[in-house]
Amino acid sequence: MATNPDWKVLAMTALGVFLVLLGVVVLILGHTSIVTPAVLKAGDKVGIVAPASNASEERLILAVELLSERGFNVVVSENILFETEYGVGDGSKQIRADAFNALARDPEIKAIFCLRGGYGSMHILPHIDYKALRKNRPAIVGYSDITAMQTAILKKARLVTFHGPMPSSNYGQDEAFDALFEILMEPKAPFTLTNIDGTAFSVLNEGVAKGRIVGGNLTLVRSLMGTPYEMDLKNKILFIEELDEAPYRLHRDLWQLRLAGKLDELAGVVIGDILPDKEYEEPDIYFHVLSDALKGLDVPIIYDVRAGHDDDPLTIPIGAMVQIEGDRLTVLEKVVH
Repeated sequence: MATNPDWKVLAMTALGVFLVLLGVVVLILGHTSIVTPAVLKAGDKVGIVAPASNASEERLILAVELLSERGFNVVVSENILFETEYGVGDGSKQIRADAFNALARDPEIKAIFCLRGGYGSMHILPHIDYKALRKNRPAIVGYSDITAMQTAILKKARLVTFHGPMPSSNYGQDEAFDALFEILMEPKAPFTLTNIDGTAFSVLNEGVAKGRIVGGNLTLVRSLMGTPYEMDLKNKILFIEELDEAPYRLHRDLWQLRLAGKLDELAGVVIGDILPDKEYEEPDIYFHVLSDALKGLDVPIIYDVRAGHDDDPLTIPIGAMVQIEGDRLTVLEKVVH
């Protein structure tokens, strides 16, 4: 004789399934949500590392002095003056990765400043301890070749980093560091990004758009396509900057992104410093090739954003939610907590 199933058993079974599914959702969200560094404070321990090219001992001394005078306890990474030709060979990539990871794994290190750019940070991407970065959440600052690391860290650790002045490359540019440390030490939202020299941004395409800002050096953005560290551009604001590249190379890089369908996914574009190759005496050609490569994109595009290789670069929080509206670029959320 058939009997009705015990409703208590059914209820407990349903509850168990619900809790399992809830746990899976929490686990997924915990690994995919964006995290931000802790608020930086005077007296904090900060690290200096050279994950791309190194600098001279004299430049290193000045970099330590710069951060010490700002009130931080400075830790210099091991083997920071290690040098090989073009940063390759002799175990260079593992030496540089180990030096970076030692800082990333130390919970007392609240910020990691890349000494300079150069060449070689792509080599260490498979060796970075992304779990440690997500757990300890240091503020990572750099630009140029460091774009490769910032892109990988956003993808693998979901950690906001900072495209901003470096203590060797930008030594003596006090206003740029003032603006950087205001962002790292004074949490607020929203806030508007402006050029250090007070000049306004310019508009190529009018409009309003929101999205997480990604990117950096265009060569590195393009170079990571087709790798596990490829930049996700869907509904993003793409920021690009470049130094000493021929105009046709910029045009080709953007066309590669276009042919791959990446530009069609964008919410907007921010064009930073595009410093011309000295062989090209007419800087207007750079504006021409950029506007041609971006022609037809129905998204807001602003330029004359002084972020990149020029003096006194403004700081852009990579991975943060921003809005383009006319000639204004606004960060919509706190980038340190």
